[in-house]
Amino acid sequence: MIESLSDSTIYMAYYTVAHFLQGDTFRGNGSENALKISPEKMTFDVWDYVFFKDAPYPAKCGIPKEKLDQMRREFQYWYPVDLRVSGKDLVPNHLTYFLYNHTAIW
Repeated sequence: MIESLSDSTIYMAYYTVAHFLQGDTFRGNGSENALKISPEKMTFDVWDYVFFKDAPYPAKCGIPKEKLDQMRREFQYWYPVDLRVSGKDLVPNHLTYFLYNHTAIW
């Protein structure tokens, strides 16, 4: 479980692969996605494989490794971020938690 402030500092990791899973739209209107992966197949093991370099391929996930590798490469291209920009009022909370959470998770 992730509390709300942490969630608001790591959501952009999802955006690195969202275009594969949401039918090239952020609306999430149920249109078929580029990789034809159903939401039920996006298990914790699948997300671990996409987001963590040392995670093993989840062979029982029902998603071809090539598709997950495509998402994994996209994530690794954009992460870690080179720059995080926001308002100065967010330095003591969101931006600080951004550093802590990204260090802890990735």
